[in-house]
Amino acid sequence: MGSTVIRILIVDGHLVVRDALATVLGAVRGLLIVGKAASIRQTVPLLEHTAPDLLLADLCLQDGSGIELARMLRRSCSKARALIMAGFRDEFYAAEALAAGVSGYVLKAQPTSDLLAAIETVGRGETYVSPTIAASLRPTLRLDSDDNPLGRLSRRECEIFRRVVVGASTKEISASLFISVKTVDTHRTNINRKLGVRSTAGLIRFAVAHGISIAPSGTGEGADDAVALAVDRDGHQPGAREGLPRGGGLANPAAQAQKV
Repeated sequence: MGSTVIRILIVDGHLVVRDALATVLGAVRGLLIVGKAASIRQTVPLLEHTAPDLLLADLCLQDGSGIELARMLRRSCSKARALIMAGFRDEFYAAEALAAGVSGYVLKAQPTSDLLAAIETVGRGETYVSPTIAASLRPTLRLDSDDNPLGRLSRRECEIFRRVVVGASTKEISASLFISVKTVDTHRTNINRKLGVRSTAGLIRFAVAHGISIAPSGTGEGADDAVALAVDRDGHQPGAREGLPRGGGLANPAAQAQKV
């Protein structure tokens, strides 16, 4: 690290992760951990009180996402730059993050040395993107382009789509986005219409077919559980609609979701 000290605010929903990151990064010369938060709500007051240079945030948070935090930073007077940590490879999340003003996007599967390189790069005012993501991220990809399978959806509909396909119920989505259940239902109806599907199982099929991760909690594991959970909450089996075979019918969806 250079001679300039980089002030870091860590945002992650898991206490053990926050503490581990603080321990590892705090031991590096030139890095100063100024605060830790578990959610967007906890982050807001800390931004003012700690004046961080860099916001190191998990992609998936308790009350939103690191991408939402990046948008909030752009709207605020904070000079902090956002570096997102993602637990899975998804070029559309990466594209959305970069469009939101994120300065860095690193995968949790990368070694610590890569994370340190990302922090140093972002600290210099440059942009860092995980080589794994950068290799498949088309420079011309835009959220509103025909290349993006979710390009027909509004930003709010994209947020709800992401939550639905990882197994969140309507009530859970309502609570996490601070909107009414009726509003969520309206958005879901519009999402189904725009994507040409009729059920949660159809949305999951759509996600897998387009390489959009359906793994819950930002991991590549448990995608089969996400399928079962989403279908159970809607009260029908995958084979009942959309032509899916019973018992899930998605052959190794986690592996398919990694293909971007």
